[in-house]
Amino acid sequence: MKRLATGAAILAALLAAAPPAMAGHETPLAKVAADLGFQYSYLGPEDAVSLTKSGVTVVIRPGESLFDVNDRTEAMDGSPPRFSRSDIYISDALLRRLRQISAHYTSLAADHQITVTTAAPSGYGEISGAITGLTFAQAPGKQEVSVGGKAPANAPVTLTLIATLSNELPDVVLSRHELLADVDGTFKTDISIAPGYYRGGILTLVASSVAGVSPAKAHLVMKAPNWSVSVPNDQEPRSIR
Repeated sequence: MKRLATGAAILAALLAAAPPAMAGHETPLAKVAADLGFQYSYLGPEDAVSLTKSGVTVVIRPGESLFDVNDRTEAMDGSPPRFSRSDIYISDALLRRLRQISAHYTSLAADHQITVTTAAPSGYGEISGAITGLTFAQAPGKQEVSVGGKAPANAPVTLTLIATLSNELPDVVLSRHELLADVDGTFKTDISIAPGYYRGGILTLVASSVAGVSPAKAHLVMKAPNWSVSVPNDQEPRSIR
């Protein structure tokens, strides 16, 4: 009886230690992006992947059952994405949803006569180099920041704007913006800081691209929009000084 109990205990321990079975069929996300015409970019600050095509950006994070479609968050069916062998693997349920999203925005582009010129992600995968000379400054008179830099020619660039508002609050991702470097590698744009209108907060800009391109990061402390201008209306009247 004692030997039987010992054998059962060993079997239970082995079953507990065994790795969980893979839940259904899974597909590499890079292949899905190529098949559906998405631009595939790794977002270093969020440990996530961005899939972009005309009118839509989808952000998928390994191990999470929520994903972003433009400015809204959706819950996915099936198992969450998992990272393995240098790629993210997704369930058939998420694959079906990505096909729906791709078809919807392709149809919208056709209805509005928008020309979609998304390059194949496999071509982007051959790009290598680094993002250099990153400039990041507050635009005078505006609630915006001016961004510039250099990347490999024609490379996709993802600009992620992150706000650190207080010691008591976690960092907040304010926005993401997708653009392409010019033929000489330069890129330049202005980005709204909405909704992070908080004087004294720290803004962090992360410029990232495809896996073969090293990202860059810059910081600044937000000031009042017209910090360098003395406006009489802001001064205390002599009578109350």
